[in-house]
Amino acid sequence: MAAKNTAAKNTAADEPTRCTCSQFATEDGRTTGCTAETKRLFAPGHDAKLKSFLIKAGAEGAEVTRTVDGIASSADAATHAAKFAFGHMVTAGIKRAETKAAEKAERAAARAAKKTAPKQVTAKVGRWERTGTVEGDTFTYTDAKGATKTTTKFQAV
Repeated sequence: MAAKNTAAKNTAADEPTRCTCSQFATEDGRTTGCTAETKRLFAPGHDAKLKSFLIKAGAEGAEVTRTVDGIASSADAATHAAKFAFGHMVTAGIKRAETKAAEKAERAAARAAKKTAPKQVTAKVGRWERTGTVEGDTFTYTDAKGATKTTTKFQAV
């Protein structure tokens, strides 16, 4: 019977290296927080960790730096993500986050405008009840003929 060669082969691929997601950081120093070592490109689940990190950085418009073997390269998040299979998901996530932020700003502006707009109130002018706005001690309303009138003699109902 021939003896099989069972000697362990030591190759560079068998030695654990730092997870790829630990190579990325924003200019203000935020990282994924990864300290894992793996024989693969990513530790289990860390591709998703990098994807969410790049989406957040891209939505904020932050520049992302990737440092590999002491060589740093800066680019936007979508450019770095394009090198991975999940690049299209990062691009879509950034677009979705920007749309959501724009809608939120729109709603905030509408709320602010609503707060500054004068409220409609009902007041008694003479023997008639009219709906209009009060600014200071002046009541502005529209009469039955459609004309806009103002008065200081009214009683809020």
